[in-house]
Amino acid sequence: MKKKLVVCIIISLFLISYIPSGYALINNQSIDQMERGQYKLVDKNTFSKQNLEHGLMRPDGNTLKEWKEDYFKAEKAYINPKLANNIIATSSYSILDLLNYVPSERNQGWCGNCWAWPATSVVEIALNVQEGIYERLSVQYINSCGSQVGVGCCDGGNLDIFCRFYRKTDITIPWSNTNADWQDNRAQCDTSCDSISTTPYYPISSIYARTIETHEISEEQAISNIKNILHQQKGVYFSFILPDDEYLTHFNDFWSDQKEEDVYNIDWACGKEYIEDEGAGHAVLCVGYNDEEGIENDYWIMLNSWGITSDRSTGLFRMNMHMDYDCTIVYQNHDYYSFDFETLNVTFTSDDGAPNPPEIQGPSSVKKDESNTYQITTIDVQNDEVFYKIDWDDGTVDGWIGPYLSGETIEVNHSWAKKDTYIIHVKAKDINEDESLWSTFEVSLSKRKDMDFTWIQWLFQRINILFPFIVK
Repeated sequence: MKKKLVVCIIISLFLISYIPSGYALINNQSIDQMERGQYKLVDKNTFSKQNLEHGLMRPDGNTLKEWKEDYFKAEKAYINPKLANNIIATSSYSILDLLNYVPSERNQGWCGNCWAWPATSVVEIALNVQEGIYERLSVQYINSCGSQVGVGCCDGGNLDIFCRFYRKTDITIPWSNTNADWQDNRAQCDTSCDSISTTPYYPISSIYARTIETHEISEEQAISNIKNILHQQKGVYFSFILPDDEYLTHFNDFWSDQKEEDVYNIDWACGKEYIEDEGAGHAVLCVGYNDEEGIENDYWIMLNSWGITSDRSTGLFRMNMHMDYDCTIVYQNHDYYSFDFETLNVTFTSDDGAPNPPEIQGPSSVKKDESNTYQITTIDVQNDEVFYKIDWDDGTVDGWIGPYLSGETIEVNHSWAKKDTYIIHVKAKDINEDESLWSTFEVSLSKRKDMDFTWIQWLFQRINILFPFIVK
């Protein structure tokens, strides 16, 4: 009996070691299940409820450095000299009425995607100014679909990531679309990208981050530059770094406990050391200013994404205009600017006359190095012949292939050499160079090892021969 028990234990342990790692159990839940929801694993860029009441970004040192590099790589925002006299004559100004928002619903909750809220609002204002469309746009869209540019649900980010996403998708969508309203306030991340309706949409033809010059110039010029962007009727994206728990708590308390008319002095943390496990970043939208005679009442008007409080019914706060624009924090003996002001150059286009976004059909689960066939078709509204451009998401791009008839289904083949998840992007253009929007199709190459039961059958046959007493 003892021999029988020992052999069974050995076999059981051996088989358990071959369970694919993706199914390792924690609290009786697979890792896949944990990543999808109830037991979500939170990374350093993601807000955790244990820290504060509201969402913040948690960049490590390398991420912080990358964000600052992106800021300095961006082109400088255009400053319109014709607005100078108008700015001098204006002591109070706001573009808040250009923005369609519901203060209580503008609440990121525990999610660390604060950056996506002011960035989306800059696009909302531009859509209103350029196209006359007063629309609330979806923040959930980039939160659920950001993996297309390497950013996860509720991860921290910046304007560069935001622009790369919208250059990839070519569209922005209304908040009112199916599953496009904000749903991840508890950082649950269970709204899949495919579940969000992209109809209707607003086509984006171009979108790039632009740096508003505020560093290494006079305070007067820095203030003038920010005002100039606002007077161009553009939203201003403001990001700032809080170096440790003390300063996080200070800002959190200001937001929660102070009144909307109180002014926040944001530069009192200048020169402090950034502590990775404590420091955080946040981003808000600057929508206006007050610049009356005397400096005690000079402030920027900031729109947060933390909902409302009993004393903040509109989700706004005021920030001292006469701040240290060259304020820095220190990380590993390097100085990094604490405050950055940016905006977006975004333009919209009508796709009238262009082909419809292509339809893609084919296998969504494939094997490594195996050739797979995909069918692609589109309808051109003017019945013109069409060409296709295909981005296989592995560094391979086919295009423009064709021409093909409108409505004709073509077949293309592709294989992937590395096990991963890929997003196929396909767009069409007609003979008049009118281009469709991108269509997407997700393909997964499983990273789990398929279990081969042949050797297990052989093993039990050998056990039957060597230890016949086991089967008796």
